[in-house]
Amino acid sequence: MKNLSESPRRNEATLSLALPPPRGREAVFKHAARSIDVIAVGTLNADVIIIGDAPRNIKRLNNWVAPSKVEIMTAGSVGYAAIDLARLGMKVSMFSTVADDALGQLIVSSLKQEGIDTRGLCAEKNTASGIGVYLLLFGSRKRPLTGRLATHGPWPKKISRELRQRLAKAKLLHCGGYLHYPDRWGAPTEKLFAAAKASGAITSLDPQFPFGEANKPWLRHFGNLLKYVDILFTDEDEAASITGIDDLETAGRYLLDQGPELVVVKQGAKGALLISRKEKIFQPAFKVAEFTDSIGAGDAFDAGVIFGIIKGMGLKAAARFASAVATLTLQGMGGTQTAPSFQQVKNFLKKDERWR
Repeated sequence: MKNLSESPRRNEATLSLALPPPRGREAVFKHAARSIDVIAVGTLNADVIIIGDAPRNIKRLNNWVAPSKVEIMTAGSVGYAAIDLARLGMKVSMFSTVADDALGQLIVSSLKQEGIDTRGLCAEKNTASGIGVYLLLFGSRKRPLTGRLATHGPWPKKISRELRQRLAKAKLLHCGGYLHYPDRWGAPTEKLFAAAKASGAITSLDPQFPFGEANKPWLRHFGNLLKYVDILFTDEDEAASITGIDDLETAGRYLLDQGPELVVVKQGAKGALLISRKEKIFQPAFKVAEFTDSIGAGDAFDAGVIFGIIKGMGLKAAARFASAVATLTLQGMGGTQTAPSFQQVKNFLKKDERWR
């Protein structure tokens, strides 16, 4: 096992993140050997999304009865991103854990329907699936949120021979929801990312946030993990909480100093800030023609950036592509109801003269 205290070896795939020109980078992956675009790691759960117009007065609300729009979606820290990537045409393979209940079966079935390889999913016996319940009844299109935490683990701790073989075929390993699970903080996830780096894959991480109380700055909960991360995704609140720095560019550059080649700070309706060792780009959000909710939009942005990096886009083009992917998901319920295909994103961007 590689000594985790040592700096990871930089390989061709990693270095390609920072090297111009943008065209032709895809060749570094040696496609004949790298048949998996993305291995997706993270929690999977079901989202119940309820959209309606409930009374704001508590007395009226206590007696309110009315129909609403209701959908059940396969989601989780990595579920939305995995489906978004598959819709864009990426070959996605899962490495995660599900419960052995009816919802767990539904999650696996829906992933298979998207063409995602689910052979890396492990069903834990006598466990219950996590359920997120979005009560979008009071004007907001993302909160309030409640639900049930999963009783199964987020992903297996053991790095099996089969996983190492799949990592050797993968272009990128993406993990979502790292901070949700304290028992995966530090060494367990460092080992996974170190194995991915040793195999020559690019790595990306969207840590999100702790479910319970956690001392700030959250960076203390990462151990040496960021030394093995090439692309780090956060939102603006998470960037401040991880670093203890309120200014987004300063926080992003501080995170860049911890090891990543690219830091992405998502800012919701304002857009996103992308900082690499050679570039800084602010990508404004596109105007939304039809807005349903913003659940999973950040995961869609992750998927768009990952797609762009794998396909050899320049950082500016990847940022615009990711913004378009996220915008199109805003039109439907949850993160994937209107998740677009590559052609749909191209058609959307053709309407904007600034797209290259």
